[in-house]
Amino acid sequence: MRWRWLLGGALALGLLAALAVFGRALRHSEAYFHYPRPQAVRPADLAEAKDVSLRAEDGLTLRGWYVPSRNRAAVVLAHGLSQTRVDLLPEARILRDAGYGVLLFDLRAHGESEGEFSTWGDLERRDMRAALAFVRSQPDVDPERVGALGFSIGSAAVAEVAAQDPAVRAVVLLSPFNTLWLAAAYDFRRFGVVSQSGALVPFWRRGIALEEVRTIDAVERIRPRPLLIVMGTEESGQPLADELFAKVREYAQTWRIQGAGHGNFIATEPEAYPRRLRAFLDAALLPTASVTSDAR
Repeated sequence: MRWRWLLGGALALGLLAALAVFGRALRHSEAYFHYPRPQAVRPADLAEAKDVSLRAEDGLTLRGWYVPSRNRAAVVLAHGLSQTRVDLLPEARILRDAGYGVLLFDLRAHGESEGEFSTWGDLERRDMRAALAFVRSQPDVDPERVGALGFSIGSAAVAEVAAQDPAVRAVVLLSPFNTLWLAAAYDFRRFGVVSQSGALVPFWRRGIALEEVRTIDAVERIRPRPLLIVMGTEESGQPLADELFAKVREYAQTWRIQGAGHGNFIATEPEAYPRRLRAFLDAALLPTASVTSDAR
């Protein structure tokens, strides 16, 4: 009887510990869906940008800015989680100064756009399709010279849409994740299935298609179109970055920026980052330009 009590007590303690780990992971993961939604303030140096409204396939209205093109090419920019269009202003300025049309917009459930919660690249695919359709319809843009750039969850949406849409002529992925499942669960791997399952509950309860958003597979369907992937050496998940970079080594341009964290690459490489980003897009979207790309 004594051993039964001891065994029962050990099992009960183990169950309580597992529940505590599960609950803690759930709470931390749920926090990812609650963030401020500030109104975007257009900077003075982007006075030429026009306020635009986009309509996603499911009826949501998305707000953004469009800078008209001066070279007949354009790029759609998609930001990361808990950000707004303002967070990609460094990239927008680089492209604007090079003559590109630029669409900056707030993804669903961010900034001034409609939506109750982010889906980390799942339903954001609808947002990207609306953004691309808008840019291609502009009289200053040649629809055969449109590219897309995404950061973090924005890169997931960009990669998935570009994989299905061959008219996306150039793709830039900043700090991408290999799969949505890993993005949601990777930082909770310490206690295995218990903590990872807890972390996934907020995604499951919102109906997010964890298995459908797979950048590591989408990149294969983007080839042979130009693809540039940029990450920082200080981001979490470096083994996953190794896997992704190894997969695209034969056909994509890659750059792992020494000392950089998750995004804000211009702060780490204020000269090389603008130069390499522009060189890549010039070579992809301005075929008559004399460009030597050093972004590999």
